[in-house]
Amino acid sequence: MLGIIWITLAVVFFYFSIIYWRYSTSPMRSFIFRNIEETQQVEGSESESSQFSDEFKRDFEGFLSSINNTNKVRYRVAAAGFLIAGINALSNLFLF
Repeated sequence: MLGIIWITLAVVFFYFSIIYWRYSTSPMRSFIFRNIEETQQVEGSESESSQFSDEFKRDFEGFLSSINNTNKVRYRVAAAGFLIAGINALSNLFLF
């Protein structure tokens, strides 16, 4: 009876390990910015809005990149933790 519980826990932990490893390999998709000139014809302060939008694009892409890197590390640590828990559950199966 106790063996069934340990096997079930090991399967669940290994499943979570695989899922979180897959999460670590799929980054958030990049954001596509629409060009203001294409959507509206604005006259006057085109250079100022263009400069602002270019700066915002760089900052936002940097933000997405940092989030992707952070999530990659977090998901891989979680996957490693679930893998260790699964191995521990299997070792407890043979001890009891």
